[in-house]
Amino acid sequence: MGYGRNNWRQVAGFAAEFIPGGEAVIDAVDLARGVSEGVGLSRLNYTKGGHPLVELPWQPPGPPPDPQRAEAVGQQAWNVLFADETRYSARSLLDQVGNLLVPLPPAELDMVVRRWGQQGLERWDSLTHVEDENGEPAYDWRRQAELFGWLLRTVSPYGAMLIGTWMPCSQPEYDPECQCGDHGWVLPEGPFAQVDGAYFTQNWQRVSGSTEAMSWQDMDQGRFGTCWFLTSIQAVIQANPQHAPGHLRLEANGTVTCTLYDHGRAVDITMVPDLPYGHGRLWSAAGHTEDARYAETWPGYYEKAAAIIRGGYDEIVGGWAYDAFCLLTGKVPQELDLNSPWLCHEAADRRGRGQALAVGTVGRGDDREKLAGGRLAASHAYFVKDVDVAGGRICLGNPWGDGATRQMWECWLTLDEARTYLCKVDAVETW
Repeated sequence: MGYGRNNWRQVAGFAAEFIPGGEAVIDAVDLARGVSEGVGLSRLNYTKGGHPLVELPWQPPGPPPDPQRAEAVGQQAWNVLFADETRYSARSLLDQVGNLLVPLPPAELDMVVRRWGQQGLERWDSLTHVEDENGEPAYDWRRQAELFGWLLRTVSPYGAMLIGTWMPCSQPEYDPECQCGDHGWVLPEGPFAQVDGAYFTQNWQRVSGSTEAMSWQDMDQGRFGTCWFLTSIQAVIQANPQHAPGHLRLEANGTVTCTLYDHGRAVDITMVPDLPYGHGRLWSAAGHTEDARYAETWPGYYEKAAAIIRGGYDEIVGGWAYDAFCLLTGKVPQELDLNSPWLCHEAADRRGRGQALAVGTVGRGDDREKLAGGRLAASHAYFVKDVDVAGGRICLGNPWGDGATRQMWECWLTLDEARTYLCKVDAVETW
């Protein structure tokens, strides 16, 4: 999730001899990759039009599995699952299935999931949509998130991929609106190599966990119109660097859990670790590279969690930082007065107190339109990156990424320019 920023070969020859185990790291990464920099899609766990199903190493926690018990409980749960929901309520059937499966150790639950396969998982998923006499589904979205989260965190990586493939409610819908046929989902690999129990990133830093390297600089919006959400993440992480590691974690089986908020209540969204892919690059948000093998993928998982909680990627295209701040922090943002002569002072004061600030630019809904002599995009969201109180200026950061030319990466605005080009400024507590 927190893959390194630099091409690892840029420093390998210089650093390896000075780092304990450096040569072993090179050998391990070379062995893992097996080919040169020109790796194609055949080296990626990529599936056109669907989700990858790949066996990955997994050490199940708990006692060794009892195949006979797994078979007996799985068959009993299967019978309940396929009972007549018009005679027994779907909610009752779902609760009975859960009561049967929850006590199983992870290895046995994984055996049940594999044995059920497509037919059983699709049936389990369909029951969550059955409506009662009041037109309400058997499980509301929060109960579904709890159900899918428990399943995805417990089973093997392959079992999680089965769930992600055959239980549609566990994955957000992804429609690229493109007829090229080169779209699907990919499992990013990443360049991490392990030596003597420690992990090394591409730029030869030891890391104790995949979330350690999360930074607001690690952001490239990708192809979805989610600037309102992604730049709000930048604002929150810049204000509180501990926020992302506390709200995004890699589970032991490789799934990813992101904590978002609904009306102030925390909701854990657990996801299969695949991401949208197309045209030879990650379609979702990433870090400093479009290469799905080595991209910093944590922004994409934040984006995917928002798509799950909102009902699909189409549902998070376009929005306001106000709503993003509510999703990310569970707190109610406050709007600043753009016409105040003390705007810079207030912005600096709020940033000094650990608050995150984000803005929206004026426009007619097309961020290809340029403002301020080409320095800003219209109908776009930015975060307040810095404030120059003495000079009466604010600096905006762009979620489009820190490119080599830094064009449109940041923009300084005077107070008059801010009033001309901005339509909204929101601030929220992050601690």
